[in-house]
Amino acid sequence: MRIVYTKRETRISIENIKDMQLPQEFQAFERPTLIVVTDNVQAKLYRALGHEVSLVHTISTKADVLEGERVEIMTGSGDVRSGEPEDDRKEWSREKLYDQLSEELMRRLKAGEFESLAVCVPEEHMNELKESLHVDLLKIADAWVRKNLANDDLLDIVIHVQESE
Repeated sequence: MRIVYTKRETRISIENIKDMQLPQEFQAFERPTLIVVTDNVQAKLYRALGHEVSLVHTISTKADVLEGERVEIMTGSGDVRSGEPEDDRKEWSREKLYDQLSEELMRRLKAGEFESLAVCVPEEHMNELKESLHVDLLKIADAWVRKNLANDDLLDIVIHVQESE
C-alpha cells in the first residue's frame, strides 16, 4: 500500500499499488509468471519476474440490470401471481468473465508473455474456472490459491501465491 499525505488536511489516504518491487526477503519469480486474481465480476492479471510485480490487465463484467422484470407464477389452485424471476445473472456474469479470462490468457501465452501461471479464485468457483480454462493453461498453472483475494493488497497476494507453490 502507498500512503499519500495531503498538505491541506492532516488526512492519510491509502491507494492500491499497481506496480511493486518485492522486498528482498521474498522469493524471486524465476520465470515470467502471470498471477490471476479473480472473484465473481473481475479478474486482475499481474506479471511477475524477479522481484517486480506489475498489473498488466483487468477484465470486468457486471450482471445486467433488468429493471422492472417480473414473471407470472402459477399457483397450485390455478391462480396466477406476479413475482420476481430467479436470479441467475451472477452465474451468467461469472461464466462470461471466465470465458473472457481464458481467451486473454491464451492470447498472452501464445505471445510468450509468461511461462507459469498462478491463480487465486474463491474455493466455491475453483472447478468452474478450471473447466473454462484451456488445457494448455492448466498445464502451466503451478499455484492455485483457493481464496477470494480480489480486494487484497498486492503484497498479500504474492505471499499467498508463494506459499502455495
